[in-house]
Amino acid sequence: MKKRIKMAVVGLRFGEYIVDCQILGDPGMDYIELVGVYDLDVSKSSSIANKHAVRQYASLDEVLGDPEVEAVGLFTPPAGRAELIRKIIRAGKHVMTTKPFELDAADALAVLEEARALKKIVHINSPEPLPDAETTQILKWQEEFQLGQPVSVRWETYTRNHEQADGSWYDDPAQCPVAPVFRLGIYGINQLLRLCGKVASVNVAHSRLFTGRPTADNGELYLQFENGALGSVFASFCIDDGRRYGNQLCIHFTRGTVTSEVTQTFDNHDVRAKKLCLQALESEGRVVTRSVGLETEQLSGKYQWKNFRDAARSGQPLAGEIDPKLIAHGVQVINAMCEADQQGRQVVVPELRSCEPVAIYPPVKTASRI
Repeated sequence: MKKRIKMAVVGLRFGEYIVDCQILGDPGMDYIELVGVYDLDVSKSSSIANKHAVRQYASLDEVLGDPEVEAVGLFTPPAGRAELIRKIIRAGKHVMTTKPFELDAADALAVLEEARALKKIVHINSPEPLPDAETTQILKWQEEFQLGQPVSVRWETYTRNHEQADGSWYDDPAQCPVAPVFRLGIYGINQLLRLCGKVASVNVAHSRLFTGRPTADNGELYLQFENGALGSVFASFCIDDGRRYGNQLCIHFTRGTVTSEVTQTFDNHDVRAKKLCLQALESEGRVVTRSVGLETEQLSGKYQWKNFRDAARSGQPLAGEIDPKLIAHGVQVINAMCEADQQGRQVVVPELRSCEPVAIYPPVKTASRI
């Protein structure tokens, strides 16, 4: 049996949830061993460290200088995250982090390519290292029933959350453009890239209905893919119909349609199960239908802790792991969305090239704090 990866969690505003519900909960407890925590807010890191009887680090330097730490769970805001990851991998540690990965596409691609050169694993919950069960099933049906190319796709998610301004990065349109799409719809963007390919251009619309923040709480991103397919990603903090974060989609191919629907929720109204349905027209003119049930752990946006443990133990990407260029392309789509919002027009997503060959650096101590 493979040993658990020893991890320190950095950034506890969101990282507290990761500690309580992921690492020490069912998803990650068999694969990750929590050894310590760090946050700029000393009282928060002290409280969590005492609660779980783990080490409280005084700085990122201290985390990276601890030989017991094999990996860092990095849950700081996305701005400048690539530079923090660069420090971590150069110190010889693996990284699990969260969406959105970065705000700068070139930095995102550069650090992911450097991680591979250094044989360090960097995983995210969206886009996941390996496709989720829903995406895998759609791609399987596309091949099995010769559905043809995607023509149109709509992805949506929503909840009801009347937030108040708190001075965090959620309040800054530059760091959190078209907020509901950036915070929730990013799952849809990353899933659609796997289903429909690269995006050629984007446009956007948004509004503020109930939020106390200066950023939007209702938004939609319009996508034109390079293959000609059209798509949209809708996300909102304004809707309460008894289910939260449903992540529903409808994708039309030239010879078939796949839809997903929520079939069961938990007591807190989070989605527990979905059904994926196919209707296709075979070459003989016969209509075929199929359906598959999916449990919550099979849905997109999950932290793949076992895959992270296995990849870190081998020091190699998983077979079929997502290309760093596709991760960086997702960041480009977000950047284009921000530009489309600022300029009030459709924006073309530019081509992003790989960086120059990455220099291999020995583990180093860092001198920065976060």
